[in-house]
Amino acid sequence: MRKVLAIAAMAAVLFVLPIAKNAHADKLDDIIKSGTLRCGAMLDFPPAGFRDSSNNPAGFDVDYCMDMAKALGVEAEIIETPSPQRLPALVSGQVDINIGSVTATLERAKTVAFTNTYLVYKLIAVAQKGMGLAKWEDLNGKTVGVVRGTTPEIEYLKHCENWSEGCKHQSYGSNGDQLLAFNQGKVDVMIEADAFLIELMKTPKGKNMEICCEVPGFTDWISIAVNRGEEGLRNWINLFIFYQVDTGRYDELYQKWFGREAPMLKRTDVNF
Repeated sequence: MRKVLAIAAMAAVLFVLPIAKNAHADKLDDIIKSGTLRCGAMLDFPPAGFRDSSNNPAGFDVDYCMDMAKALGVEAEIIETPSPQRLPALVSGQVDINIGSVTATLERAKTVAFTNTYLVYKLIAVAQKGMGLAKWEDLNGKTVGVVRGTTPEIEYLKHCENWSEGCKHQSYGSNGDQLLAFNQGKVDVMIEADAFLIELMKTPKGKNMEICCEVPGFTDWISIAVNRGEEGLRNWINLFIFYQVDTGRYDELYQKWFGREAPMLKRTDVNF
């Protein structure tokens, strides 16, 4: 009898353990319970993220975070994460999500999980005025400024290694440093998202810029990053992105910040 009871007790423990393990709250529950959604965002990347004249966070990504927080019934907290710090801040727990215009790449997906696309860019190169650069190959031999660890850097290095003069570039820790180097004449060319550079060209900081060309064969699919394993949070955000498009809010925000018709968030020949 004792042996039977012991076996029954062990079976009960083994049955309860998976339930206890699965009962761990998802990050979505934690956010709702805390009353705050902490969004990592770049604030040197207008019009997606920047500081307004009162030094408050503003831009497309900031408004998007505010919308998410409202839908969750919590407050939004914008935490500035410069480009190289976007994923480290997420992995270390400083932010709940990163909505800092992050390109969803296969390499990054080894570290974090990505939602469906919520924004899309093209990558373009701008040169110092008067250089007469008209096509991508004209960058051969020119000094190119990129932000360290970003998609523009990766795409430039992919192409330049086959050029006659090889890769001539300077990598910077933020878009602010990249822009400063360009305006000081330390680099001939900058490569970045089209929306960011076009916005800069409207300001005094962009007065020396002229558009050269697009990075060939590349579309910049932008997603919201969450920590791997947080499927409940990721699934909720995917549904939120759907309703942003379905209700017209995505178009409204895009018109507000980018001043033109919003692009489709998927390819027509694949479901992503």
